[in-house]
Amino acid sequence: MRGATIGDEAGDGTLSFTTQELSGARKLNAFLGLLPRYHVDRRWNARCVQTMTKAAQSLVPDGPIRRGEAVRRVVAANGREIGLRLIVPKGIRHGLYVHFHGGAWVMGNARLDDGITRPIARRCQTLVAAVDFHNAIDDRLDVTVHDCRTAVDWLVDHLPELQVKRIILGGESSGAHLAAEALLHLRQRGKAESVAGFISMCGGFDLTGSESLRQSTGRSLVIDGPSALRNLQRLTPSLSGRQARGPRFADLSSLPPALFIAGALDPIIDDSLSMSLHWQQQNGNADCVVFPEAPHGFNRFPTKLAAKANGLVRAWISRRLDQ
Repeated sequence: MRGATIGDEAGDGTLSFTTQELSGARKLNAFLGLLPRYHVDRRWNARCVQTMTKAAQSLVPDGPIRRGEAVRRVVAANGREIGLRLIVPKGIRHGLYVHFHGGAWVMGNARLDDGITRPIARRCQTLVAAVDFHNAIDDRLDVTVHDCRTAVDWLVDHLPELQVKRIILGGESSGAHLAAEALLHLRQRGKAESVAGFISMCGGFDLTGSESLRQSTGRSLVIDGPSALRNLQRLTPSLSGRQARGPRFADLSSLPPALFIAGALDPIIDDSLSMSLHWQQQNGNADCVVFPEAPHGFNRFPTKLAAKANGLVRAWISRRLDQ
């Protein structure tokens, strides 16, 4: 598989990592190892996190909205309303990046991802649409997937209004799964011609539980591995057919170039490895980069390794939209 590149790459064209970057990551990992792991299968956990998140956001003014750097839109379809948080760049828009937040399918929201989406809008000169889909605390993952499909349908149908011609779909963790399902939906509907690429950050694509997840223990950093598997087992009964197994088992032919970023210490690393290999075999256009000393969601941490991963994403988006 081809190695993705960014700025300071090794002589063989693959991404290189400095001693300082790895040392900083190891120090953070030592601290993370002292903390309790998050159990994603416990719904009271998700409810508490969502309640605290909403309370905090209600107390803090939404700066980007007040300054006109972001706007809210609502997509209404089939009796449901799906929120879109549009991050608007200054000047000409080179394209649209559609972002699906992570949170094990049960927590999170679009505003919470401003730290990821706003730099993409600013540095890539790209309109960003962050999707506020149904969080499946009720285990209705089918509703979540339907929301994401509805959102991308609307976005693709309104590209002229949004003043863009090309789009990139992407997400983090569970959001990468939703982005993949949205892309497969667009291809099935014959509406994927405008899609210039796909990005996954620590994505989960095997809903049956990849080998690395099944072998993980409660000692994995950030999230408890066995609980992540139980979370899948709670969510998948709401799906049917291939969807219940995940995008890893889909026909991936005729899809645009893709970038997969994974952490070497992530219990779902096999999801990225197998999905990218499957994508490469069918299309010949998949890049996969594994970051050493990186746990699940490592791009959110204050390390040089995280900065490099996020920089890689932005550089890849810019290249795809400039072609």
